[in-house]
Amino acid sequence: MADNRSFESTLHDIVYSIDTGTGLKIIRVSLYVLVLLVIMMIYTATQFRGLKTEESMDFAQLGRNYSFQNGLVTKYVRPLTMWKMASRSEREDPQIGLHPDLFHPPGYPIVLSAGFHLFDLVGIDPFEVDDSGRGVAMHAEQWVVIAFNNLFAILTGWLVFLLGKRIFTREIGFVGMTIYYLSDLVWRDSISGLNITMAGFFVMAAFYAMAVAMLNKRDGESPKSWIAPYILSILFAVAAFYTRYIALAIVPGLCLFAWLMGGRFRGGLRFVAIFIVLYGIMVSPWLVRNYKVSGNPVAMVGYSALVDTDNFPGDSLMRGKDPGIGISEGMSMVADKWNVNYTKNHPTAITGMGGGALMALFLVTFFYHFIRPQVNYLRWGVGVSLGVMAILAGFFSESSISMLHTFWPFVVLYAIAFFYILIDRLDLGVRLYNLGLKLLLVLIAALPFLLTLMPPHEKPPYPPYYVPAISKVTSLLSPREVMCSDMPWATAWYGDRITIQMPRTLDDFYEINDYNQYISGLYITTITKNKPFVRELLDGPEKSWLPVMSGRTPADFPLKEAISLLRQDQIFFSDRNRWGGDSGTGESAH
Repeated sequence: MADNRSFESTLHDIVYSIDTGTGLKIIRVSLYVLVLLVIMMIYTATQFRGLKTEESMDFAQLGRNYSFQNGLVTKYVRPLTMWKMASRSEREDPQIGLHPDLFHPPGYPIVLSAGFHLFDLVGIDPFEVDDSGRGVAMHAEQWVVIAFNNLFAILTGWLVFLLGKRIFTREIGFVGMTIYYLSDLVWRDSISGLNITMAGFFVMAAFYAMAVAMLNKRDGESPKSWIAPYILSILFAVAAFYTRYIALAIVPGLCLFAWLMGGRFRGGLRFVAIFIVLYGIMVSPWLVRNYKVSGNPVAMVGYSALVDTDNFPGDSLMRGKDPGIGISEGMSMVADKWNVNYTKNHPTAITGMGGGALMALFLVTFFYHFIRPQVNYLRWGVGVSLGVMAILAGFFSESSISMLHTFWPFVVLYAIAFFYILIDRLDLGVRLYNLGLKLLLVLIAALPFLLTLMPPHEKPPYPPYYVPAISKVTSLLSPREVMCSDMPWATAWYGDRITIQMPRTLDDFYEINDYNQYISGLYITTITKNKPFVRELLDGPEKSWLPVMSGRTPADFPLKEAISLLRQDQIFFSDRNRWGGDSGTGESAH
């Protein structure tokens, strides 16, 4: 009987736990996680058909090339960096074989490299190309690049909940996390293959750790309880910098928050000073590396601000030698670019974030004074960092402007908090009305996400990226041979071949081939062929390449054999017949 009572008591405890206690919480959390995973998989399955941007493929191939022995080297070789490396060498060696990357920090490539090596350890080749065309062309994209980004997105959402619970309420943290997971821009950045999602996680982690440190310090808790998260905040800020240079913008905001929380006239400056000193020490090794390689602590990042300006439209800067631009002229050019970016190219980059509704509520909070000081201090810290990043991002590419998305978690939390205040001011009385308004806000925020999931879904990234054709072309060359292409980021990633970006003129091609590096093949795609005929191909910057693209190569052109691909959308020139008369994917161009 005693045993029976014991069994009945245990069974009763289990049922009670499932009904009201810990078991119920576990079930709710499990269901939430399951729904989250379903959302993530549905979005990825319907919207991801492979990497489709130059920068994402560049990061992927950097991850494959990274090694502790050679560091961050690239197989995507720009003529501009060839000039820079040659100018730094006594023998004028452009270092084609182990060409150092001069544009990106190492954090994201290192993470991708770890994922690639994990597959190698279990004996799986993640770089095998699927020629069927029925799925993602390379497993490494789906199971490493996108998987890691999705993981960082999930972890960032968890930090949204923790921060919301700490500075607002548990409910605001939960609703903020839910809206974050139902945001189209979150998953769009995640499947882009860029380092935005990873940088966003470290940005969020840095602010959360600083908030914990300063609140614990204010509440008089033990030194360990605030020193540890304070150091973690610095480490996360450094990790954000090593992920994306522009993440440097969070340093002023973090320092402002620490100064205000630490006491403006009661020693708050010491937190700022310690932060800056330790931050500088930890980022200095990479700055020293850049200086040794290129003579500049940030390598050639400054040159990327000149890309797509009036003097250097498109990718013409990267395809040439030293631009020879003075400081005053360069500043004028990038100032014009900044204006064009925010007035014509991305006029709603900030105000339209996440559909605009939550961003509007977030901006209004800057004219409202919250009761708790830490809420106001954090808002001003985030606002300063957002402003600094908006200013810096305007000088660079679209992906830099997309880095503003790293502040989306803060936008969500403050917008929800202010919306809750408005509901309380209405004093509706009926709890159901309040619940309805909160659900309406979630629905409005999730609307872009829901519309994205509706047909038509994302299509494969051709033109110009048709992976079977890229794999076919690159396989014709040995790993030691060097080719030239108008999409070297794709041949470096999908073909694992050193590729020089197609120079601006045919004469520059001759010079590189004769004096710098023998070129075994030239791969021209719709990136060049689809340019405006009269404005660029006939009378414009690509006119020297028009005879080559048309199959009418000059008599002294070193690559005598050619083959057309994909119904003449692409053409590959070689120094000899490498396909044995069988075109495979196309027909002979001659």
